[in-house]
Amino acid sequence: MRQRTPLLSSGFALGCLAVLGFATPALADDEDGNKHTLGLLVDAGAPHGIGVSAVLKPAKWVRLQAGPTTNTLSFGLRGGVSILPLDTFITPSLNAEVGHYFGSEYSDVLDWLGRDPSTTSQAIRDVTYNYVTGSVGLEVGAQSRFNFFLNVGLSYVALTVPDPTPLIQDAANDDTVTSGPLHVRATIPSVKLGFILYFF
Repeated sequence: MRQRTPLLSSGFALGCLAVLGFATPALADDEDGNKHTLGLLVDAGAPHGIGVSAVLKPAKWVRLQAGPTTNTLSFGLRGGVSILPLDTFITPSLNAEVGHYFGSEYSDVLDWLGRDPSTTSQAIRDVTYNYVTGSVGLEVGAQSRFNFFLNVGLSYVALTVPDPTPLIQDAANDDTVTSGPLHVRATIPSVKLGFILYFF
């Protein structure tokens, strides 16, 4: 026990220093009395790619964001809201987001899967999808001018393939098979890492 005491004391001291390090910027921000309401959000994650959003924070506990996204194959738009229950430098968050990706060609996906897209590329043109994401997150610097965040949750995705006939014919090895529009719905994990910079 005597050999462990210095280690415990050192650990406690390091913990106190870490807390002071996190608290100092928050205290400085409080002393300035600035309320940061307008900013820019940049994030990247799976499955919805990269996004840039304008941010509006009408109150310390709520944040609204909206802007364009890309998954490298097509472009989309999204909007979301975040609830910040604690008025602290480090806080959890509750997040909801809705988005839409416009029609685009997804034949490159077959290349990623090692398939020859020549016979089925027609089926994956003008593919669109909508999604709704719910997540919980952790934010560092939530009440300051610049902060990082990590969100983890679930996304409900609704994807539409206008003419899946070539894909189905290829899978069934039957040229007589035909199909109307294909609608695919799934719930999948979602993760996102990003930062926010407030200008005003």
